[in-house]
Amino acid sequence: MEPWSIVFTDLDTGAILDIVDGRRGQAVRDWIGARPRWWRNRVELVAMDMSTEFRRAVRKVLPKAAITVDHWHVVARANQMVTEVRRRRAHDLHGRRGRATDSAWKYRKLLTCNQENLSGAQRGRMQEIIGADVELGVVWGIKEHVRQLLKADHIDGFHRAWAELEHAVKATRMREAKSLFLTLKVWRKELLTFCRTRVTNARSEAANLSAKNMKRAARGYRNHEHYRLRLLLYTAAQQAC
Repeated sequence: MEPWSIVFTDLDTGAILDIVDGRRGQAVRDWIGARPRWWRNRVELVAMDMSTEFRRAVRKVLPKAAITVDHWHVVARANQMVTEVRRRRAHDLHGRRGRATDSAWKYRKLLTCNQENLSGAQRGRMQEIIGADVELGVVWGIKEHVRQLLKADHIDGFHRAWAELEHAVKATRMREAKSLFLTLKVWRKELLTFCRTRVTNARSEAANLSAKNMKRAARGYRNHEHYRLRLLLYTAAQQAC
């Protein structure tokens, strides 16, 4: 039994459909391909994280289904970009890792906070960070552009937010920002689907959490079939309630 499993979840009910051993795209193709044709024809939307391998597999076996990318994973990528720039700038400016005496390290969690959630005191600290290093202010602004893109709930708003994000990225030479934008370009179609449908894979994440908790409670499983049946029985009981 591999340490990773793929959990297929019903986006409507949150019910676990099946658990497949492994984490490769071929496992996704094999499982979906084994479903009856009528079942596959009824699948309209597939939500996933930013796995190009899974996306390729879904497109192969469900060519008519739309794919939406989960916004949480997109924001996580943007936050990772901010963290990478912060670490790089610490070496650029000080020739070392960040320390508690550096405002960028001391208030590092503020750089991944949502702009609208900052208090007055936190905004003052943000100004301290940006005053010490303008580049951190630029990358934080790009992160906020990504969030604005995900807030768009219609096509025109999405295209406007995309143009603003693209302009912000082109105005800087930061490789981290350009790398993130290239990734978003690869997922642009799925991002637009998310903005139109607002469907996420939150139910899948909840199912994954249940699976992890069950594995911890059992101190691990060595037989995948036992693990699979235990999870399916658990989700069936939850649905019955």
